[in-house]
Amino acid sequence: MLLKPQAIWAASLPLFLGRRLLPKSSPSTPHSGRRLPLRPICKRRMSAQAEPRFAPLPTAQSEPDAGADGYQFRLVSYNILAQVYVKSAFFPHSPSASLKWKARSKAVLTELKSFNADLMCIQELDEYETFYRKNMESSGYSSIYVQRSGDKRDGCGIFYKPKSVELLQKEVIHYNDLVETCHLNDNVISAPSNNSSPSEESSGKEDNKKRGDPNDPRVRLKRDCVGLLAAFKLGDPCEHILIVANTHIYWQVK
Repeated sequence: MLLKPQAIWAASLPLFLGRRLLPKSSPSTPHSGRRLPLRPICKRRMSAQAEPRFAPLPTAQSEPDAGADGYQFRLVSYNILAQVYVKSAFFPHSPSASLKWKARSKAVLTELKSFNADLMCIQELDEYETFYRKNMESSGYSSIYVQRSGDKRDGCGIFYKPKSVELLQKEVIHYNDLVETCHLNDNVISAPSNNSSPSEESSGKEDNKKRGDPNDPRVRLKRDCVGLLAAFKLGDPCEHILIVANTHIYWQVK
């Protein structure tokens, strides 16, 4: 079982090869005092386009033995970083060409397919309907997906191979709906949404009181986060039931 691979972006640029210079005419005598004309014997233009690639992941030394009554399957969990959060300011070490959707989407898709997993739990999944769903279907995957509430464009998805597992039931979780209403001096307080801008978040102590105590877990939990629960029947002779959970909890260092 393969869990939580970590993706590392790198730029692939051709190395600068030294230019060896040879005399254009036949060599002169060492003490002739005459300079020989020189010309380059090779010309190569450096590519300005940086192609995103992933660092190779270590492979298992040996395949696990499922035993006579066992059943092997591969499960992958991957946070692919939503394209809406891919900004040069956040990743100054990455070439801008590697951050563009056209190049990055192809690299991520190729990486996901290379795992050959039976089940994949993907976080920060955006462009689901326009890109990932149809491209993964062409590789034999079905999928379920939940988008974050509000104006968020990303969400969580589970891709699975129908030939390996059968989807029995799914449950969508919106954490906002699980948060109890906060009260302050008998007044209802709406927990802050992740949609607020930095200026809104720093509008003063009076505004913070209206938002509620940031240390209150009910306030901190209301961040438009979502989750998926799904029950699958494995393709083994015993038809075991597997419960898969996929979620992404909003994190803020402050």
